[in-house]
Amino acid sequence: MKFVPKELRETADTSRGQSDWRSFLKNSLAVAAFFVCLYILLGLAADLIASHISEQLEARLFSIKAGIEESESPEFKRTQRLFGRLLQQPDLRPLPYRLFLFPADHPNAVAVAGGSVGVSPALLQSVSGDMGLAMVLGHELGHHQLRHCVKRLGRALLYRGAMALLFGAQRLSVIDAALYASETRYSRRQEREADEFGLKLVHQTYGHTREALEFFEMILREHESGNTRWSTFLASHPHTLSRLNYLRKLQRSLDRSETG
Repeated sequence: MKFVPKELRETADTSRGQSDWRSFLKNSLAVAAFFVCLYILLGLAADLIASHISEQLEARLFSIKAGIEESESPEFKRTQRLFGRLLQQPDLRPLPYRLFLFPADHPNAVAVAGGSVGVSPALLQSVSGDMGLAMVLGHELGHHQLRHCVKRLGRALLYRGAMALLFGAQRLSVIDAALYASETRYSRRQEREADEFGLKLVHQTYGHTREALEFFEMILREHESGNTRWSTFLASHPHTLSRLNYLRKLQRSLDRSETG
Protein backbone atom coordinates (compact mmCIF):
# COMPACT_ATOMS: atom_id res chain seq x y z
CA MET A 1 0.00 0.00 0.00
CA LYS A 2 1.34 3.38 -0.98
CA PHE A 3 1.89 5.90 1.86
CA VAL A 4 0.47 9.37 1.22
CA PRO A 5 1.54 12.03 3.76
CA LYS A 6 -1.18 14.30 5.01
CA GLU A 7 -0.90 18.04 4.57
CA LEU A 8 0.09 19.80 7.75
CA ARG A 9 -2.43 22.46 8.62
CA GLU A 10 -1.13 23.64 11.99
CA THR A 11 2.24 23.44 13.67
CA ALA A 12 3.49 24.33 17.10
CA ASP A 13 6.00 27.19 16.89
CA THR A 14 8.81 26.31 19.25
CA SER A 15 11.40 28.60 17.71
CA ARG A 16 10.64 31.58 19.90
CA GLY A 17 12.14 31.73 23.38
CA GLN A 18 9.93 32.01 26.41
CA SER A 19 12.00 34.70 28.14
CA ASP A 20 10.11 37.49 29.89
CA TRP A 21 11.14 40.80 31.44
CA ARG A 22 12.42 39.06 34.56
CA SER A 23 14.94 37.05 32.56
CA PHE A 24 15.98 40.14 30.65
CA LEU A 25 16.47 42.09 33.88
CA LYS A 26 18.43 39.24 35.43
CA ASN A 27 20.75 38.98 32.43
CA SER A 28 21.22 42.75 32.28
CA LEU A 29 22.14 42.90 35.97
CA ALA A 30 24.60 40.04 35.52
CA VAL A 31 26.32 41.86 32.65
CA ALA A 32 26.40 45.12 34.61
CA ALA A 33 27.84 43.35 37.66
CA PHE A 34 30.55 41.78 35.50
CA PHE A 35 31.68 45.14 34.12
CA VAL A 36 31.56 46.82 37.54
CA CYS A 37 33.74 44.08 39.00
CA LEU A 38 36.09 44.27 36.02
CA TYR A 39 36.34 48.05 36.38
CA ILE A 40 37.14 47.82 40.09
CA LEU A 41 39.66 44.99 39.69
CA LEU A 42 41.50 46.73 36.84
CA GLY A 43 41.66 49.94 38.86
CA LEU A 44 43.05 48.15 41.90
CA ALA A 45 45.59 46.32 39.75
CA ALA A 46 46.73 49.56 38.12
CA ASP A 47 47.13 51.31 41.47
CA LEU A 48 49.02 48.37 42.92
CA ILE A 49 51.44 48.25 40.00
CA ALA A 50 51.94 52.03 40.09
CA SER A 51 52.65 51.96 43.83
CA HIS A 52 55.57 49.58 43.29
CA ILE A 53 57.20 51.24 40.29
CA SER A 54 60.55 52.68 41.34
CA GLU A 55 61.48 56.28 40.60
CA GLN A 56 64.26 55.06 38.32
CA LEU A 57 61.87 52.93 36.27
CA GLU A 58 59.24 55.68 36.11
CA ALA A 59 61.83 58.16 34.89
CA ARG A 60 63.15 55.72 32.29
CA LEU A 61 59.69 54.90 30.97
CA PHE A 62 57.98 58.26 31.04
CA SER A 63 60.42 61.15 31.31
CA ILE A 64 60.15 63.71 28.51
CA LYS A 65 63.55 63.81 26.83
CA ALA A 66 62.80 66.00 23.83
CA GLY A 67 60.41 68.65 22.69
CA ILE A 68 60.30 70.47 26.01
CA GLU A 69 59.76 74.15 25.49
CA GLU A 70 61.38 76.63 27.83
CA SER A 71 61.56 80.40 27.75
CA GLU A 72 63.84 83.26 28.65
CA SER A 73 60.89 85.42 29.70
CA PRO A 74 60.95 86.97 33.19
CA GLU A 75 57.74 85.11 34.05
CA PHE A 76 59.23 81.71 33.24
CA LYS A 77 62.48 82.53 35.02
CA ARG A 78 60.49 83.48 38.11
CA THR A 79 58.58 80.20 37.90
CA GLN A 80 61.82 78.22 37.58
CA ARG A 81 63.17 79.93 40.68
CA LEU A 82 60.06 79.05 42.70
CA PHE A 83 60.10 75.51 41.33
CA GLY A 84 63.74 75.08 42.34
CA ARG A 85 63.05 76.28 45.87
CA LEU A 86 60.18 73.81 46.33
CA LEU A 87 62.42 71.00 45.09
CA GLN A 88 64.84 71.63 47.94
CA GLN A 89 62.46 69.87 50.34
CA PRO A 90 64.06 66.52 51.18
CA ASP A 91 60.87 64.45 51.35
CA LEU A 92 60.04 64.69 47.64
CA ARG A 93 60.36 61.56 45.53
CA PRO A 94 63.76 61.44 43.75
CA LEU A 95 62.50 62.04 40.21
CA PRO A 96 64.24 64.06 37.47
CA TYR A 97 61.92 67.05 37.88
CA ARG A 98 61.73 69.50 35.01
CA LEU A 99 59.61 72.54 34.25
CA PHE A 100 58.29 73.27 30.76
CA LEU A 101 55.83 75.49 28.89
CA PHE A 102 52.86 74.08 27.01
CA PRO A 103 50.44 75.97 24.75
CA ALA A 104 47.02 76.72 26.23
CA ASP A 105 44.72 79.69 25.94
CA HIS A 106 43.78 79.58 29.62
CA PRO A 107 45.79 79.43 32.86
CA ASN A 108 46.65 75.83 33.66
CA ALA A 109 49.38 73.48 34.86
CA VAL A 110 49.93 69.75 34.39
CA ALA A 111 52.03 66.98 35.89
CA VAL A 112 53.46 64.44 33.44
CA ALA A 113 54.60 61.01 34.60
CA GLY A 114 58.36 60.88 35.03
CA GLY A 115 58.79 64.16 36.92
CA SER A 116 57.87 66.90 34.46
CA VAL A 117 55.60 69.83 35.33
CA GLY A 118 54.10 71.98 32.59
CA VAL A 119 52.72 75.50 32.91
CA SER A 120 50.85 77.59 30.36
CA PRO A 121 51.98 81.15 29.51
CA ALA A 122 48.50 82.34 30.50
CA LEU A 123 49.06 80.98 34.00
CA LEU A 124 52.34 82.85 34.42
CA GLN A 125 50.67 86.08 33.33
CA SER A 126 47.59 85.60 35.50
CA VAL A 127 49.16 84.69 38.85
CA SER A 128 51.11 87.71 40.02
CA GLY A 129 52.20 86.60 43.49
CA ASP A 130 55.04 84.20 44.18
CA MET A 131 53.06 82.38 46.85
CA GLY A 132 50.10 81.81 44.55
CA LEU A 133 52.34 80.43 41.80
CA ALA A 134 54.26 78.30 44.31
CA MET A 135 50.97 76.76 45.42
CA VAL A 136 50.13 75.78 41.81
CA LEU A 137 53.57 74.20 41.40
CA GLY A 138 53.25 72.46 44.77
CA HIS A 139 49.92 71.04 43.68
CA GLU A 140 51.51 69.49 40.57
CA LEU A 141 54.40 68.15 42.64
CA GLY A 142 51.73 66.57 44.84
CA HIS A 143 50.50 64.56 41.87
CA HIS A 144 54.06 63.24 41.46
CA GLN A 145 54.54 62.61 45.16
CA LEU A 146 51.30 60.64 45.44
CA ARG A 147 51.94 58.76 42.16
CA HIS A 148 48.73 60.05 40.60
CA CYS A 149 50.35 60.38 37.19
CA VAL A 150 51.43 56.75 36.87
CA LYS A 151 48.21 55.52 38.49
CA ARG A 152 46.00 57.31 35.98
CA LEU A 153 48.23 56.26 33.11
CA GLY A 154 48.16 52.66 34.29
CA ARG A 155 44.38 52.70 34.63
CA ALA A 156 43.95 54.13 31.15
CA LEU A 157 46.22 51.49 29.60
CA LEU A 158 44.57 48.57 31.40
CA TYR A 159 41.04 49.79 30.69
CA ARG A 160 41.71 50.39 27.02
CA GLY A 161 43.45 47.04 26.65
CA ALA A 162 40.59 45.16 28.32
CA MET A 163 37.90 46.97 26.32
CA ALA A 164 39.75 46.42 23.07
CA LEU A 165 39.85 42.66 23.77
CA LEU A 166 36.15 42.58 24.64
CA PHE A 167 34.69 44.90 22.01
CA GLY A 168 37.36 45.51 19.39
CA ALA A 169 39.41 48.62 18.75
CA GLN A 170 36.79 50.25 16.49
CA ARG A 171 34.45 50.90 19.43
CA LEU A 172 37.00 52.48 21.75
CA SER A 173 35.87 56.06 21.15
CA VAL A 174 32.48 55.44 22.78
CA ILE A 175 34.05 53.36 25.54
CA ASP A 176 36.67 56.05 26.22
CA ALA A 177 33.90 58.59 26.78
CA ALA A 178 32.21 56.29 29.28
CA LEU A 179 35.47 55.63 31.11
CA TYR A 180 36.24 59.35 31.27
CA ALA A 181 32.87 60.01 32.88
CA SER A 182 33.38 57.21 35.41
CA GLU A 183 36.88 58.41 36.28
CA THR A 184 35.85 62.03 37.00
CA ARG A 185 35.15 61.26 40.65
CA TYR A 186 38.50 59.50 40.95
CA SER A 187 40.41 62.44 39.46
CA ARG A 188 38.63 64.91 41.73
CA ARG A 189 39.75 62.94 44.76
CA GLN A 190 43.29 63.13 43.44
CA GLU A 191 42.95 66.89 42.98
CA ARG A 192 42.00 67.36 46.62
CA GLU A 193 44.92 65.22 47.75
CA ALA A 194 47.29 67.26 45.57
CA ASP A 195 45.79 70.51 46.93
CA GLU A 196 46.53 69.41 50.47
CA PHE A 197 50.06 68.30 49.63
CA GLY A 198 50.79 71.53 47.74
CA LEU A 199 49.64 73.80 50.56
CA LYS A 200 51.66 71.83 53.10
CA LEU A 201 54.71 71.98 50.82
CA VAL A 202 54.37 75.77 50.51
CA HIS A 203 54.11 76.05 54.30
CA GLN A 204 57.13 73.80 54.76
CA THR A 205 59.15 75.87 52.26
CA TYR A 206 58.16 79.41 53.24
CA GLY A 207 56.97 79.05 56.81
CA HIS A 208 53.49 80.42 55.99
CA THR A 209 50.75 80.17 53.38
CA ARG A 210 49.58 83.77 53.09
CA GLU A 211 48.32 84.60 49.58
CA ALA A 212 48.93 80.99 48.49
CA LEU A 213 45.34 80.60 47.30
CA GLU A 214 45.49 83.39 44.72
CA PHE A 215 44.96 81.09 41.73
CA PHE A 216 41.90 79.36 43.19
CA GLU A 217 40.37 82.66 44.29
CA MET A 218 40.86 83.99 40.76
CA ILE A 219 39.09 80.95 39.30
CA LEU A 220 36.13 81.41 41.62
CA ARG A 221 35.91 85.14 40.98
CA GLU A 222 36.07 84.85 37.18
CA HIS A 223 33.82 81.81 36.97
CA GLU A 224 31.12 83.47 39.06
CA SER A 225 31.32 86.53 36.80
CA GLY A 226 30.42 84.33 33.80
CA ASN A 227 33.88 83.79 32.29
CA THR A 228 33.60 80.57 30.25
CA ARG A 229 37.31 79.92 29.76
CA TRP A 230 37.28 77.80 32.93
CA SER A 231 34.69 75.29 31.70
CA THR A 232 37.27 72.71 30.57
CA PHE A 233 39.40 73.19 33.67
CA LEU A 234 36.47 72.83 36.05
CA ALA A 235 35.17 69.67 34.39
CA SER A 236 37.80 67.46 36.05
CA HIS A 237 38.46 69.47 39.20
CA PRO A 238 36.61 69.76 42.49
CA HIS A 239 33.95 72.44 42.84
CA THR A 240 35.93 75.63 43.34
CA LEU A 241 34.01 76.99 46.33
CA SER A 242 34.16 73.74 48.30
CA ARG A 243 37.79 73.41 47.27
CA LEU A 244 38.58 76.89 48.59
CA ASN A 245 36.70 76.33 51.82
CA TYR A 246 38.69 73.16 52.46
CA LEU A 247 42.00 74.87 51.66
CA ARG A 248 41.19 77.90 53.81
CA LYS A 249 40.45 75.63 56.74
CA LEU A 250 43.75 73.81 56.21
CA GLN A 251 45.51 77.14 55.75
CA ARG A 252 44.28 78.41 59.13
CA SER A 253 45.37 75.18 60.77
CA LEU A 254 48.88 75.32 59.28
CA ASP A 255 49.46 78.98 60.05
CA ARG A 256 48.04 78.60 63.55
CA SER A 257 50.45 75.76 64.27
CA GLU A 258 53.33 77.99 63.13
CA THR A 259 52.38 80.89 65.42
CA GLY A 260 51.56 78.57 68.28
